Amino acid sequence: MRWLFNLGYLWLAAWIWPWFVFKYITTGKYRAGISQRLGGLPPRQDPRQSIWVHAVSVGELLQIKPLLKALRERYPQHDVVVTYTTRTAAEIAARELPDYYHCYSPLDLSWVVDRFFDTLNPALVVLVELELWPNWLITARKRGVPVLLANGRISEKSFGNYRRFAWLLRGAYDAIRVWAMQDETYAQRARELAGDGNPARVVVTGNLKYDALRAEPDAEKTAYFRQAFALADTDRVLVCGSTHPGEHEALVEMLPRLGCRVVIVPRHPERHASVRDLLTRAGAAWANRSALSPDTPARPGDVILLDTVGELAHVYALADVVFVGGSLIPHGGQNMAEPVALGKATLFGPHTHNFKATVRELKECAGALEVRNAVDLEREVKRLLADADARAKLGQAGRTRLLAGRGALERHLKLISELLHEPA
Repeated sequence: MRWLFNLGYLWLAAWIWPWFVFKYITTGKYRAGISQRLGGLPPRQDPRQSIWVHAVSVGELLQIKPLLKALRERYPQHDVVVTYTTRTAAEIAARELPDYYHCYSPLDLSWVVDRFFDTLNPALVVLVELELWPNWLITARKRGVPVLLANGRISEKSFGNYRRFAWLLRGAYDAIRVWAMQDETYAQRARELAGDGNPARVVVTGNLKYDALRAEPDAEKTAYFRQAFALADTDRVLVCGSTHPGEHEALVEMLPRLGCRVVIVPRHPERHASVRDLLTRAGAAWANRSALSPDTPARPGDVILLDTVGELAHVYALADVVFVGGSLIPHGGQNMAEPVALGKATLFGPHTHNFKATVRELKECAGALEVRNAVDLEREVKRLLADADARAKLGQAGRTRLLAGRGALERHLKLISELLHEPA
């Protein structure tokens, strides 16, 4: 069966390679990690079998840090290795996981996947959220390596695509011994993909993201950023996190009317230049976070552009009000749990289908606020900035609800123990 997927990938590559080469040369978008993704792995001297944990990007990588730590403590006989797909995740791993073996994940070609299995020698593969690459899964099944789909979620769009090709992917799905899903909606979709005759178990474990949430700000980091951003005690702060094109324009347009300090955090680093251009054309004074420190602070009133990676959680701690991006446009939203867990008054737009479970919980407890458009956003930001009691009530309701949802980590560890044939 693997040859069929190889053939399909190579046929697709034959059509898109001119575009790929153009992007590779002009933007460097696919340059990072290409050698590793083709099987040129860093040397690995550890003779132990590994527990191979795969997290696609930054969000998944940060939320599994408690899981990685627990695996190391509970399974000293195994090496814990990490793979990822994106360049930003590689940067975070280099900084946050310096003592773990980590590298880019394999392209889903059978000979490349075989190289990874030979080098990493996994006793268990843990795929975080949803990574169903056929050759990867089929190879695990052929080698008798159990696969756990951890913290699983399947969006409506992904479900439709996977279901459409279920007849082709059934052998790959059979490799997944346990589908550990975030909620019952995702679990029902997993049951349909797994098929009635599939021995895989589908269980609801909750969301690892809640276990990884920072419930209290880092006082030292908060003090550092307040000095670097030149924030006075009387300043009200709006943090716009993980924003996208279409939202940047709306935010910059409303800046003069907000009457507060603003931090903008584009979701993708390549958008920083375009946001700087928008601010300049609007006549707004701005500063790059990378150029700031307590010794070289921003000017009072500067809009701060967070052009560094991995600091958003600390910057959320500065906020009086947070807007979480990817939600005013039909993108699907970004992670709103981080600011809510810190007790921040949090707003997001109507397009949040990637985070349905979290949004549902927050709406039920009135722990965050959905706005319909940029006009609503501006109105609600102004209202909350002017009303400390409303901010506190909104933030505390959401924080209490999300922190009560912890426990997914222990449920995942119990499943891992079972798959490794060891007592819990």
